[in-house]
Amino acid sequence: MKKCWRVNLRRDLMRYVTEGLTPNRVRRIEDHLLDCGECRDTVARLRSGQRFAAQLPRIMPQRDLWNAIEAAIDQTDTRAARPARPPRNTARWRNLLVAPRFALAAIAGIVLLSVVFITLHHRTAAEPEPAGLKSLEAVDWDEFHPVRISDIESNTKPHVVAEGYVSELRVNDEDGDLSFRLVDNLGEQERFIVCEIIDPIRLKPPTVGSRVRVYGVSRYDGEHDHNWYEVHPVLNIEVVR
Repeated sequence: MKKCWRVNLRRDLMRYVTEGLTPNRVRRIEDHLLDCGECRDTVARLRSGQRFAAQLPRIMPQRDLWNAIEAAIDQTDTRAARPARPPRNTARWRNLLVAPRFALAAIAGIVLLSVVFITLHHRTAAEPEPAGLKSLEAVDWDEFHPVRISDIESNTKPHVVAEGYVSELRVNDEDGDLSFRLVDNLGEQERFIVCEIIDPIRLKPPTVGSRVRVYGVSRYDGEHDHNWYEVHPVLNIEVVR
């Protein structure tokens, strides 16, 4: 089963199962499920877990424990209000603090804490990238199907690579993702492919007017105000010249 790169849809699968999405978003999820076996399996597992959770017995507390808790708090406050007793064996503790072996033990403790702090610092600095980004390193870009912008309507391959000029850049008002149009000629805007960069695949946006090669997932956006072909999400961008 091929890995699904539609991160923007996969992150909504739980809300789809719990019926927490808008009708338009539900329609996009269901259109995607028709072609994606991995996401269908994910939805099946989520629904199975939801049914299992619904069968668990509901356990209610047998009695109200607040009275006992409040009494314990009052008792603690009463003890704290009492005058502190003078410490015993003050001289013995003073002698212990100035003893050489106590000083050596304190130094050893400080050294140990320093080693632990340095180790944790290096471990934090060396944390790996998210799994979705790391897995892109193993992608064979030569396996992506080349497609012309003028022939995108007849494409049937899920993973494609398209080449063209960047005609515009914009930020999506709905989710904040960045998209750009890919055209064959900067003077002709009738035929284009909308390419969208989404999290967690952080890619540097191309500059308007540059010629690039875009790798990603091919799809058609049938929304009433869209009706265009997309590379969504974009998995890689190469500058041609």
